[in-house]
Amino acid sequence: MTQGAGLSVAGVVGPVIHGQAASTGRRCSVVQLGGCNLSCTWCDSAFTWDSTRFDLSRELAVWSVPQIIEQAVACAPAAVIVSGGEPLLQQGAPAWPDLLAGLAAYEIGLETNGTVAPSNETLHGVSWITVSPKLAHAGDPAWARINGEVLVRWGRLARQLDIDFSFVVRDTADIATVTTLVTIHELPTERIWISPEGTHAAVVLPRLREIAGSTLAAGFNLSPRLNALVA
Repeated sequence: MTQGAGLSVAGVVGPVIHGQAASTGRRCSVVQLGGCNLSCTWCDSAFTWDSTRFDLSRELAVWSVPQIIEQAVACAPAAVIVSGGEPLLQQGAPAWPDLLAGLAAYEIGLETNGTVAPSNETLHGVSWITVSPKLAHAGDPAWARINGEVLVRWGRLARQLDIDFSFVVRDTADIATVTTLVTIHELPTERIWISPEGTHAAVVLPRLREIAGSTLAAGFNLSPRLNALVA
């Protein structure tokens, strides 16, 4: 293991219930890495990247790999989720392969916004990946939140590896947008999960009811954002 190497971390939480895509309901711990290349207006982990609202010198710190692993496995999780922020911004760090190797005895999930291409080391070091491309309501311009070339690659990889796509939507019009993105970028329909935007049941449940029919009609899977419903 690389001596003295570390990663920028906001914290490690667990046990928590995983809230979206194929792993909904799983008992897990979440490694929240610092930094992001997007600035979603509704981000529930803005403390990992937003210097306009948070003092990142307090929110983030460089953790050694042993520190991260110790915290991540302390609650005996069914899976360890590496998230952010955007975790793939740190996949070039010397500590990245050490982290994946150190967690190899566990199921490792990775959450990414889909704008950054994965390294081979990343692809073979994790158990599964959830790619979450952002729609217009997230606030960033299309050129920032959708990297067409990279998203096409993710789609091709999903035909060989355990990779799902999770789209956060507000209404049925967003599902039409997802359908267009899936077609243009050749994403496998059976790997698409639709999730209602919101952090509380009062918002999530009405949206879930509104989008359920359109989600099924489009051939997609529906994820209830379970973590928000039980919060």
